[in-house]
Amino acid sequence: MKTVKFIKRITLINIITILLFVILPSCISKVKEKTDEELKEMALKICENNIILDSHIDWPEKYLFFPEDISGKTLKGDFDLVRAKKGGLNVALSVAYINSNYEVDEGRILVDSVIKLVAGFTKTYPDKFAIAKNPDNIKKNFTNNLFSLPLCLENGTPIGDDLGYLKYLKRQGIVYITLNHDKANQISDSNFDKNRKWHGLSPFGLEMIKEMNNLGIMIDISHSTDSTVFQSLRYSIAPIVATHSSCRYFTPGLERNLSDTLIKAIADKNGIVMVNLCSMFLDSICMKNCSYLLDWYRSNKINMDSEEGIEFARKYEETHTIKSNSKQVVDHIEHIIQIAGIDYVGIGSDYDGMGPSQPIDLPDVSSYPTIVFELLKRGYTEENIKKILSDNFLRVWNKVIEIADSLHKDLAN
Repeated sequence: MKTVKFIKRITLINIITILLFVILPSCISKVKEKTDEELKEMALKICENNIILDSHIDWPEKYLFFPEDISGKTLKGDFDLVRAKKGGLNVALSVAYINSNYEVDEGRILVDSVIKLVAGFTKTYPDKFAIAKNPDNIKKNFTNNLFSLPLCLENGTPIGDDLGYLKYLKRQGIVYITLNHDKANQISDSNFDKNRKWHGLSPFGLEMIKEMNNLGIMIDISHSTDSTVFQSLRYSIAPIVATHSSCRYFTPGLERNLSDTLIKAIADKNGIVMVNLCSMFLDSICMKNCSYLLDWYRSNKINMDSEEGIEFARKYEETHTIKSNSKQVVDHIEHIIQIAGIDYVGIGSDYDGMGPSQPIDLPDVSSYPTIVFELLKRGYTEENIKKILSDNFLRVWNKVIEIADSLHKDLAN
């Protein structure tokens, strides 16, 4: 009897083993054999069901000078609510961009103009838009089907030498400050400026870093020189962010993008790198050709958004590559993941700030499903894609606020 039972057990084990070898590969192959259409459908559902946060969209400046109603489909620009909903976008960090040539007073007037513009949409359409000053606001707005419009400042020039102005910005809802733009200012050096006035942070810049930590305002080092980034990492007790920067690995010599060393250093301090979608920051050939276009606009004093500017770019593009694609965007995302890990990367498109340099298949804020589709094709899970779409940035944002709160408690004690 024991022999018969043993033989039956062996037979059963063999049958199970055979079934596992037959069934498991077929299950795996079914995953691998998903069609592009099925993956695109998955991408749309992921974008529909999860928060998508873009950490840098320059729409306010565009609509200050060319007023349109972003609650509907706009004629110009890369951003409006119609296209945002199509792309699954829920959070647009809305940029108060300050031209480096502006004096302090001019810059402050523009900051206030952007604040009023954004607040105006939330008051006119309270059923569509809402201000968000922290991650909890973002999540509440998402639950209530409201589009979040957090404010941020690109270029700290309007701060002047007045740290008290930072408290005003905090009260107005500014969640991060990009230290500079295309020129060195009173805070730090710019990676677009050959004049390295401070060799990193200025003495005032160092004090400003400390006050931003104290107030819970995120420090954005996009546009900063390598020295500025290293010093910000050294002196900030909170994580720092690169809200719209890509990888120098793909554009050797372009300091506007981050080296592998800097990417790792930002991640080691629990910060994040948000990939810029601008073609000239994604691909060296695009960078060369787009630089030619920008030089042509400047030398001929022609606006890139004018009919003449658009027509020149269209003809130039017939023989020169000026647009990258979603595959190259995901190459940058994957490179950051390889260097730093899945928890330290997100998307900071620079829509409405990149001129004619949008990737060919990512023309505007309706395009996030295209990026998700490419991530799915490369085997990323929904859990990891959620991190890229918003979770990582919200974690860093929360940490900056938490550190500010702890500093206040220490002072109270």
